[in-house]
Amino acid sequence: MPKEWVDTKICDVDKSSLTELSSVKVTRDAQNHVKLAELAKQTSNLYLYKVGNVVVQFDYLHNGRTVNDMFALMVQASM
Repeated sequence: MPKEWVDTKICDVDKSSLTELSSVKVTRDAQNHVKLAELAKQTSNLYLYKVGNVVVQFDYLHNGRTVNDMFALMVQASM
């Protein structure tokens, strides 16, 4: 993946250049891994998306935890 994707800062991005997250379709292989090549074809940047008028930044940890797992931990930590 291009290094500039990883290094792009939210405050420096033109929102109109980002892909609307709801338009992205995630496909998985037989081992249930996300097909990154298919994902990359749908977006201008795998790390930055927009949700409405809000810029959202993703960080891929490759540690086996899902977004749902991490969200649940975040919610539990705030209680």
